[in-house]
Amino acid sequence: MKRKVISCIISAAVITSSCGCSGNTPTSSEEQLTSENTSTSTTSETTSSTQPVDDTPAVTPADVSLDGQVRVSPLNASTTNGGSFEGWGTSLCWWANRIGYSDSLSQQAADLFYGDDGLDLNIMRYNIGGGDDPTHHHITRTDSAVPGWLVLDEATGEFVYDYTADAGQLNVLKRCAEASGEDAWVEVFSNSPPYFMTVSGCSSGNTDASVNNIKDECYGDVGEYLAHVSAYINNELGVKVDSISPMNEANTNHWGAFSNKQEGCHVDAGESQSTLIIETANAMERYGLGDVLVIASDETAPDKQVEEYKTFSAEALEKIDRISTHTYGTNGIEELGALAKKEGFNLWMSEVDGSGTAGEEAGEMGAALWFAQKIIYDINKLSPSAWVMWQVIDSHISIEGYNGNKDSGMPDITGGFWGTAVADHDNDTIILTQKYYGFGQFTRYIRPGATLIHCDDNTLAAYDKDKGELVIVAVNPYADDKTYNFDLSQFTALGENVDVTRTSGDSASGEQWAQLDSIKAHSEGFVAELKGNSITTFVMKGVQMGDVSVSEISLENATVEAPAGIDGSSAESVIDGDMVTYYDGDVDSYIIIDLGADTEFDIIGYTAVQGQESKMQRCRFHGSTDGENWEQLTILRADPLSGEMNELILPNTVNYRYLKFDYPKSTEKRIFGCCIAEIALYKID
Repeated sequence: MKRKVISCIISAAVITSSCGCSGNTPTSSEEQLTSENTSTSTTSETTSSTQPVDDTPAVTPADVSLDGQVRVSPLNASTTNGGSFEGWGTSLCWWANRIGYSDSLSQQAADLFYGDDGLDLNIMRYNIGGGDDPTHHHITRTDSAVPGWLVLDEATGEFVYDYTADAGQLNVLKRCAEASGEDAWVEVFSNSPPYFMTVSGCSSGNTDASVNNIKDECYGDVGEYLAHVSAYINNELGVKVDSISPMNEANTNHWGAFSNKQEGCHVDAGESQSTLIIETANAMERYGLGDVLVIASDETAPDKQVEEYKTFSAEALEKIDRISTHTYGTNGIEELGALAKKEGFNLWMSEVDGSGTAGEEAGEMGAALWFAQKIIYDINKLSPSAWVMWQVIDSHISIEGYNGNKDSGMPDITGGFWGTAVADHDNDTIILTQKYYGFGQFTRYIRPGATLIHCDDNTLAAYDKDKGELVIVAVNPYADDKTYNFDLSQFTALGENVDVTRTSGDSASGEQWAQLDSIKAHSEGFVAELKGNSITTFVMKGVQMGDVSVSEISLENATVEAPAGIDGSSAESVIDGDMVTYYDGDVDSYIIIDLGADTEFDIIGYTAVQGQESKMQRCRFHGSTDGENWEQLTILRADPLSGEMNELILPNTVNYRYLKFDYPKSTEKRIFGCCIAEIALYKID
């Protein structure tokens, strides 16, 4: 059966390096691949110009010993938002509140984060502060006590708007919007209503953090407040507001009264959230801002976001223009991506960061490598149309502190830390880290309007149809240099040369967006050496992407071997074409499919059992030509979908007679075994 595939295929698996350098990939003598870096200086050019390439032949996979292969396939192109990427960004909350007093720091930030010579971000999330009771002094961070716009007029006893209250954050917003230019996207969002609209009388949350903190009679007031501030920014300041999100991580127990950290507000899923969305949308209409997108619900993790989406009222769903999620937790990440595709709504990853590290003895690159892998993971699994980090600046240096509180000071940038840069108030400068430059390996080259192409755990690609340009960002989290072939054989036209930009090493002597010598492409892609603990961006011009067709391989004559199934389930069910029937084995179970003869295939399809999706995490697929010696093809890292086929494109065509599905032996206590509904194989034509 032949079918044309033009939709996004989101992999739930990790390709192991053995796939790229197995017996299916030819290797021979070692050869120099690329010239050593000729400069470690930072360039101000966002897109490098092609450097001269000598007349030596292009290096092919047959010329070298490969450590792996990455297949960049149009079959994996994202379809979210019609396949159009909307950009990169950061919340302005709270760092803009902290530095906004200084025109110098504010302009430096605008240039470094939103300017053409900096990260070139385009999305800015402005926080409409609720403002706490002025008698409260429990927030101890110097940046997170965001002012509210409504203040008490003691003469009249009424609350009136103070348009200068949040001057600092607005100072940064205006400069960032100007630096970003025509690509600028301003989203306003709320962590909490003003304190007097809350049950607890405190904008950091309720006394019971799991209980609604908006007064029942104040939902309309909250919508009015958010719309009024949005209208002022849009109409009076001349900064176009593009979208509004009236809640933040609302259906959690994070937000308690008198917190020393920040504003927050619990809002129950269902009726409460639906009411807030409707009231906000209606207020925006009254202010003439009906073209501003209404967003829900910026939940802390995708599984929470899925739950909330299913509880919105029909009227609320009519008002919602986009779903945004955070990925501090990743449960349900593929489920949310699939839901967006099924329901047809746009989807953003609107907030995340952390203090993780990756790499091997990576030093200052550790945080950058972790951040890069987080970007790739989120985009590959969720398929959002935008990716927005939490705070580009999370640490501040100041002897005096701010508002009576002490600043955090310089973090240890050889370990993990939040943010990408540090504001040094004492010296009127912004200190950049390798995490900043690692972020720029994505943001400066994958631009709004491009189509994201999902690859593997360490690779992300994007194709810009208007420019005819393919961008590939590759992470090497290992200490040793690695040699990879980038298979572009499914594109209808390729350029001759590949421009190369890299970040590696430390701040003092390492590379920051260093321009390397160009690579000459071979007829189906290019071979490149990835420096240890590095992030490298490859740009090829003159590329055309067309449709790719695949054929399903018949398993009608295949045989299946497996231990007896639980509750009468049968191993033969996994190749019967029915996604409802399934096999469920004990802790030592496995499935071996004998195809009858060596068979070439490029894609493995698999379906989870409904309600048992988590049982497939960490399960593996292997291939073998003799049924005894097995090569691992993939290990599943996320809950796959039930009821439909998950399709994993392998990094190269493989040729096996036997396919095995199992769970790795380990010392961990495991109470279940292999559980799967369906397996299918496909060949790219």
